[in-house]
Amino acid sequence: MATALGVFLGLCPLAAVSALLLFILCVAYWRYVSLGSVAAAAAMPLLIYFFWAPRYAPPIVVIVGTLAIAGLVIYKHDGNLQRLVDGTEPRFSFSKKKEAE
Repeated sequence: MATALGVFLGLCPLAAVSALLLFILCVAYWRYVSLGSVAAAAAMPLLIYFFWAPRYAPPIVVIVGTLAIAGLVIYKHDGNLQRLVDGTEPRFSFSKKKEAE
């Protein structure tokens, strides 16, 4: 996910920052990092399209590349998505779990 963010920062910084904000909001609300990653990846093609340049669509290679990267990120999160559906995906927490003594 970090590599994809770096690529998107180079392509369209405003879209990448918007996706990062979406990621943070999802994690803050639902406490699932994987859900935030998938939501940001899924939104990225639209964000790139709308924030590319005022009144200009991005080149087709950028559109196809963005869709491919988003698809790859979502595909790589398949296990996480299965755990989300099953209800076994661990939630994000700032506190550390105390070890059993």
